[in-house]
Formats: sequence, C-alpha cells, structure tokens
Amino acid sequence: MGTLSNIRKISPYALGLFALIFIGYMVLSDADIGTLIRSGESLQNAVVGKVNGEKILYTDYEDRVRAQIEQQRAQMQDPNQEIDESTVRQQVWNQLVDNLLFKQEAKKMGIIVTPDEIRDELIENPPDYLKQSFTDSSGKFLKDIYLQLITNPESYRNYLGSDQQQVSEEQKTEAVNQLRKDLSEIESVLARNKMFAHLRTSVGMFNSIVSPTFAKVKYVNQNSSMDAKILVISPQNVKPEDIKISDAEIQKYYNAHKNFYKQEAQVQLKYITFPLQPSRDDSIRADKRARELDEALKNCKTVEERDSVFEIKMSELGGETFDYTPVNKIDQEVYKYLMFLPDRYIAGPLVLPEGITYYRLDGRRPSSQEIVRANHILIKINNNKDSAYKRALEIIKEIKSGKDFTVLARQYSQDPGSAQNGGDLGYFGRGQMVKPFEDAVFSAKVGEVVGPIETEFGYHIIKVYDKNPEEIKYSKITIKNVISNATKNALFREAYSISKQLQDGGNIDTIAKRLNRVVNITPYFTQERPIFNSWYITNKAFDLDVGEVIEPIELKYYGIFVGQVVGKKKAGIASLEDKRDEIETKLRDKKILDMVKSQAEQIYSQVKNYQDLEQAQQIDTTLKFINAIGLKNDGKVQGIGNDVILTQKIFDSPIGQILGPIRGERNYYIIQVLNKQIPDMQTVQANLDNYIKQLTTEAAKSAFFSWYTEVKKSAKIQDYRSKYYKDF
Repeated sequence: MGTLSNIRKISPYALGLFALIFIGYMVLSDADIGTLIRSGESLQNAVVGKVNGEKILYTDYEDRVRAQIEQQRAQMQDPNQEIDESTVRQQVWNQLVDNLLFKQEAKKMGIIVTPDEIRDELIENPPDYLKQSFTDSSGKFLKDIYLQLITNPESYRNYLGSDQQQVSEEQKTEAVNQLRKDLSEIESVLARNKMFAHLRTSVGMFNSIVSPTFAKVKYVNQNSSMDAKILVISPQNVKPEDIKISDAEIQKYYNAHKNFYKQEAQVQLKYITFPLQPSRDDSIRADKRARELDEALKNCKTVEERDSVFEIKMSELGGETFDYTPVNKIDQEVYKYLMFLPDRYIAGPLVLPEGITYYRLDGRRPSSQEIVRANHILIKINNNKDSAYKRALEIIKEIKSGKDFTVLARQYSQDPGSAQNGGDLGYFGRGQMVKPFEDAVFSAKVGEVVGPIETEFGYHIIKVYDKNPEEIKYSKITIKNVISNATKNALFREAYSISKQLQDGGNIDTIAKRLNRVVNITPYFTQERPIFNSWYITNKAFDLDVGEVIEPIELKYYGIFVGQVVGKKKAGIASLEDKRDEIETKLRDKKILDMVKSQAEQIYSQVKNYQDLEQAQQIDTTLKFINAIGLKNDGKVQGIGNDVILTQKIFDSPIGQILGPIRGERNYYIIQVLNKQIPDMQTVQANLDNYIKQLTTEAAKSAFFSWYTEVKKSAKIQDYRSKYYKDF
C-alpha cells in the first residue's frame, strides 16, 4: 500500500487530520490553473495582494485554494457535484485579508499568544474537531492515545501496523512527518483563534462601557408607552412642480453640507453580452441527429438489429450505460420507462427537458436488498389520539368497500409530500422508514392493505403495490440542443472584433447598432461588491482608465462579456452634479412643508382651547385624525409612518394639553397626550443593574463588528488577482 490513505485504513486510531475543517478564521480554497492569465513574472514570488503593505503570496493563496477544494470534494456525497470555485476563491481571499488585519491590530494592542497557552489548550481543552479523530465507535474519547500522540508524534508508528509487508518503514516515516505537519498547522489555527478571542475581548471592553444615566434613560424609554390624539396637517394640496429651486440655493446647500457627501471610488461600464445559446445551425444539427437515430431504429426488423444500431449510436452520440442499480435508487421518472420494458428493448424517442432521449433495458437480476413500493394515507394524531384512530378505521372501511386507495389518499391523507400523488412513496428498502412502518410494509403481501399503524407522525394506512427485489442495468442516449464549439467560437470572434474596434477609438453605441447588438450601462459601483458576480471585472474596471476596454470573458449567467470604462469617480467628496438631484429634492420638500406652516398655525389657534382635539375635525373634515394607542418613543406611528420628531415631542409633552403646531419630517402636527405609562424610579432602580449588564453584552457584540468595519474601511487593501486569474 503506497499511500497515506491506505496507511490510515490500517490503523483503527488513524487521525484523519489531513481533511480537518479548520475553524476560526482560516478558510481554504482552490484555483483552476486554466484560469490563469500568463505573465512573465515568476509565480514562486508573485504577489496577489497586499494588506497595509503586507504581502499575500500567490503560492500561499494557491495552497489554501487547493486544500479547500480537496476538503469540499471529500465531504461531498455526490462526487459529480459541482464546486463553485469562484465563490470559494473569494472566501479564501476574504479570510486571508481578515487574518492579516487581525494580526496587525493585535500587534498594535500588544496582544500576544504564547506557546504555553497553545500547549495548555491542546492538552486540557482540545477542540471538538480534533477529539473526533480520537473517538471510538461507542463515542468514547481516547484521551490516553490522544495525549501520547500529540506529545510524542513518533509513537504514531505503533498504530500503523506491525507487518512490514503491509506498511514499510518509509511509509511510517511519511505518516509521522505528516502528523507533525498537521499538529503544527493545528497549533497555528489555535494561536489565531486565541488571538482573535483576545482581540474581541479587548475591543468589547473598550467599546461597551454603559453609563448608568444612559441606561436609565434607555430603560425608561423602552418600558414606557403613551396614548395620544394626533391631527395631521399634510402638504397634500401642494404641487411639487410648482416649487422652483434655484441653482444658487442648491450651491449654497451643497457648500454647507458637502462634508456629509463623502463617497468611495466608483466606476461605470458600458458593456455588450453574447448569451451562450444554441444557434439555428446547432438546433438543425440536433434535429438531424435525432431524425437519423429514429429512422435507423425504425428500419430495423429485429430486436437484435435495433440493439446493434443502438450500440453504434451510443458510441457516436456519447451515450451512457448505468450498471446494475436497485430500483429504489433509480430516478422514478426514469424507472417508469424501464419497469415494463423487456430485455434489450428500447423506449423512445422521449421528449424530455434534457433533450430527445432513448432508454434501453440491458438486463435485470435479483437484488440482495429487499425493495417494496407502497402508498399510504396519514392521519395526524394532533391532540386527540382516539379521534385520529377512529378516523383511520373509517377510511379503512371505505377502502374495503371497494373505493380506490389513491383517490382516498388524495382526499384524506395529511402527508403533503405524498397525498397529491395518491400517497405514493415510491420504492424503498429497509432502513429508509421508521421502524413500525417498515415492519408493517415488509410483512405485508402485494396488494394487501394494513393499518392503522402508529408512528411518531400519526396513524398510517398502507397498501403495498409491489415487491420488486431486482436490480436494473440500462443505457441511455440523449440528443441535446446545446451550443457547439463553432457557435461559441464565432461569438468570441465577434466579441474580440468589438474589443479591437473599441481599442482603436470606436464608439461602443455605434458599433453595437451596426451589429444589431444591445449596449447596457451599469450604475456607478464601488469595489465593495463584485459587479456581474465577478471580482475580475470589478478589479479590472478600477485598474483601467476611462475609455479602456475589458477584453472578452465568459461569465456565468451572462455569456461572453466585453466592456468599456465610461466613467470614474475618485474617493472623497461627491461633486455638486452628483448630488444635485438629491439636494433639489430636499430643498423642495422643505419648501413644501414651509407652505403648510401658516395653515397649521391657523388651525392651532382655533383648536388650542378645545377640551378634546377630536373636535378639530369640525373645522375641516378633510384633516387626518389619528387616535394613537400604546405609542413607543421609536419614531413609529401607525397611519403616519416613521417620524422621530413626533414621538419624541409626544413623550416630552404634558397630559391633556393641546400642543402645536409641531413640524415633523413630512407633516405638521397638533397633539394631545391622553395618558402615560412610565415605570417609577423604584422599578427602574430595581432593574437597572441587570439592564446595564444586558446593554454591556449587546454593546460588546456589536462593538467588534463596528470596530472591524472601520478597520477594514481605513485599511489599504490592494487586490492584484486580476493579473493572474479571470475566473474569480
């Protein structure tokens, strides 16, 4: 046995460290060498990014990439399942950046993790993922073996078999060296986790101090409520188009508030996409292949001739053969075409979503597994077991009277997953159903109805439709209407032609119009998120100047993409032109509200001496009146929306008086507070200590996130990956 995987099979206590899921802030990934953009630079010393001047090396990035992909593949139940490498690659990048920033910030704070701390952690408090490697079949942690191996890795030789023909000395040495390497990596992970924990605690301590005064005010606010009557004077009769805002007003407002208009660097692209769809020629070719196969099979006079033609076409058209498989593991949509087919007979042509399909039954044989097919009707017990049992007996009586089981299942079954299919559960083997259900089904004869059978789900009435202990081997030919390489190459040629014309100074709109292609334009975007779900395009766009071109690239969901940078904005203060519409809207809203002020004052002068604000509706029946019950001081008022000014004013006002006019965010208001429910000081003092602890815990949790958001925002993060990759 020449590999470590074989060595691990020999030892009952093998560590399995080679596939560990490292927790904390170490995330690994993969890269497809086919996505590399070749350059003259030596990849051994290549730098894919920097964080505050500290390098992220290409080789480190790639090593983590490969390890994560291998780890994901090892954990997949379906080996053919696709791994989204671009997503994983971005996760790797984010974690590498985070790791460096955490390390840099920890150094600034003087946070140090000593080797003794790590050794203590390994010995006294090993992480769960490590303990699992030393747990026997009964779930017992083999602590003695664990301590022996982590303190003396050389002793691992004793668990790798004594037969020299099974495990050579070279293999044992290799396994021990691998163990040393794995333990070293685990120590590094534990050190990072410890550092992160210390960092989080330090940040939380500095940013989660809650003063008793603040806590008291917040407690009172959260535990208080009020009832109030509110008269709303809204600018509903003012036409926005009648309000004119001058350039001088906009300029004045911008000058006074420009420090609030900070922006990140931004880019805008114009682009053309070429969807990767089969061309007319591709469709014609697919139809032709399907007709040729159909005619060839129809011209055969014997089963043997059809079998021979099918075999030839299997080779020509890329057919598949599926070896003997129990029927419960075959897709039931496929099995319905095979279940009654004689050996070597062919079903097709079948027009399926994947294409025109033919199935051939290659053989049947007895299965070592017992398989049944059954339908059931479920009656849930809920809170009345006797009633449910009685209902099940009534349904059984209907079945015995001759009524169709599937019809009754659709009508009565409370299993939403199978009821619409007449209770059909398909084929299944032992171990796939709960024990009472399984015992009843496998004991029954074909056609027999059994029940009521009680399980944790309720009462089941079961009918066994088939006991089919067989395995099936079959072959399949699917003729798909897919895009051909010729079509794809033609689209790439057109995309490269457009790219060349743009590089030569051509106008993208003119070129697209001539070629009957559509030009799209992105909004201005930042580097915080990938545009088109592609960090390559995002980073490339920021690397290029206005007018420069992103050469054709194939994008998932979009097809072939070619783009041109048409706008760039520098980080800093947004220009007046960028903020003009926003400022104009704000000034217009202010003027509109100004126009309501005199109306609000006039109404208030008429109602201020009323006993009940509700009488104000006699003045103007079009006025909106709200009777607000249980108001909180959170800015939310049913029937109005969010207005913090209004709720704060209500909480500050005395009971009974009619007050106003109050200028809110979008309306004027006249209010009358009816009553207040405010906790007394004795209640506040009794709960204050626990409330401060609660606020401190909450503040500590949010403090780290807020702190790190600012750390990352102010960091100088340079991403050079677009020099080496396109697919990320």
